Amino acid sequence: MKKIKESILLVIVAVMAFSFSAQAQKLFPRPPLFGFPAKTLPQSHWVIRGYWINNNYDKIWNGTESHMIDAPENMSFSTDVYWGKVRYGITKNLTFIMNVPYVQKSLKKNGIEKSGSGLGDIIGVLLYKFYHNKKEKFLLSGLLFTKSPTGKYQNIGSTEMPLGTGSFDYGLALLPEKEIGKWDFRFSAFYLVRGSGAAGENLGDLVSFALSSAYNFSKKIIAETTVNYKRTFVNRKNGADISDSDTYLLQIIPGIQYRIGDRFFIQAVAPVNLVQKRPFGDSYETWLGLYYMI
Repeated sequence: MKKIKESILLVIVAVMAFSFSAQAQKLFPRPPLFGFPAKTLPQSHWVIRGYWINNNYDKIWNGTESHMIDAPENMSFSTDVYWGKVRYGITKNLTFIMNVPYVQKSLKKNGIEKSGSGLGDIIGVLLYKFYHNKKEKFLLSGLLFTKSPTGKYQNIGSTEMPLGTGSFDYGLALLPEKEIGKWDFRFSAFYLVRGSGAAGENLGDLVSFALSSAYNFSKKIIAETTVNYKRTFVNRKNGADISDSDTYLLQIIPGIQYRIGDRFFIQAVAPVNLVQKRPFGDSYETWLGLYYMI
């Protein structure tokens, strides 16, 4: 863990130094602080982004009482995910996105500890902008999403935790975006078809809706707030529903982005979970990100 943090610090210092020395260029479409962008990249340009997401789960679902309750004192569960994210402009209207996670998990209960670390499930995305009204500053994009089961989910030892779901998933999203003065407004509607999980069950599909507003205080500072709702339907096994296996989550997601130099951004996001039904839950999350344009 210490070596990982030291490596991240070295990368930050190196990128900051290069960003100050690099020649000034036109600002590319900024990434949203949450979710996928609606704006595509210019042809042959790259964006490199890194994210750390931390969850300390302090709540569990109580099926008998049908609500989240505090986790028992003898249990602690936390995850850290380090995302490497790459975007590339294939054409001015088509952008390729790949997200690669490094996952760390730790679960302690009744004196027994389980953990896992390594590559998680890789995400691949094609983003296509099929309508853009420059005068009205409105655009509409579509997104094709895939998730591959690259995280370890088989042959899990008694003290190990799975790093992926074991399913190949695919989905579609619609992403309209509108600029009004210093404001950006973005909506996303997303449907994901999930495959078979590690235990052989058919995972329920996922649907999500998000509404984001961002205010550009200056070229250096942008604040964003998102309301996000997502739901997964019940899992099935051997043709029957698995009781109480559906989930839902309603979040409000404030974030801020600060620009350093011409090409480098620092991002901080703190999602607050308002309503949730999940096997493990928490009140809030912590996200820290870096964003670099080439």
